[in-house]
Amino acid sequence: MSLRPDALTWTALLSKWIEFAQSSVALPDDAEGQRWRESITSIITLQAVTFALGDLDRLPTEERPLARDKAEILIQDHVRHIETVWRGVNLPPMLLEIVEDARLQWRHALYAGIVDLVWMGKDPWVVPNINADDYTYGTLAIMQPGTIVMPGEPVAWCVDGDLDRLESDLSGCVRQAPDGPRQVYRQIDDHGRITHDLICPLETELPAGLPLLVPLLERGERIGHFTLDPESWLAQQNASMPDAMIPVDDQTAPNQTSNQQSPH
Repeated sequence: MSLRPDALTWTALLSKWIEFAQSSVALPDDAEGQRWRESITSIITLQAVTFALGDLDRLPTEERPLARDKAEILIQDHVRHIETVWRGVNLPPMLLEIVEDARLQWRHALYAGIVDLVWMGKDPWVVPNINADDYTYGTLAIMQPGTIVMPGEPVAWCVDGDLDRLESDLSGCVRQAPDGPRQVYRQIDDHGRITHDLICPLETELPAGLPLLVPLLERGERIGHFTLDPESWLAQQNASMPDAMIPVDDQTAPNQTSNQQSPH
């Protein structure tokens, strides 16, 4: 099937991967054949949805929310059908893997098309005043206004959000396409002094430190607010700053586990 990237729709993607699943899934013919036969439609659909979700970032931004919702409903319905068919017996490992793959891919697809806004200046920068209520759709996280940002740090990230407004509010930051959402943790010693910043994937084991990116929206639902007075927050950081720029340990940098950044 030939699909033009500028004309992709959820239906076309799903159709493409249904063809793939039908040609690649070999169902066993044994004593449990009846259960397998009753599961075949759900198996094919779950694999098709799994692969289609992997292409979700190729869809136009405005189509992604509906595609995620449709995928979620399909996964729930077909997992429920499989569990009904196999009630009273253990699900075969193959089916368990198919179900878990679909659920995991859907969770990853929540961040399909994610965009970071990264401060790329040579010197530290202070996040300006932003009205969080101006943002009403998509999934969004932004650093608290008044936060001191080091070069190379993500100041905000969004999925299917108002990027034009975000770029205007964070003038000077640069768009980047990360592998997934990131968080910046500010590390503080026992004396209350800032020691370094740690950039790591959001969905990782929670490290020590103060998370700087504030979750504001999740799929259009308000989940957070800025809670600090920007001037007071800035003064608090200035009082805790090291003598030079804050070193940055970027554990999301490509081809390396950390990227130490310090003044020359």
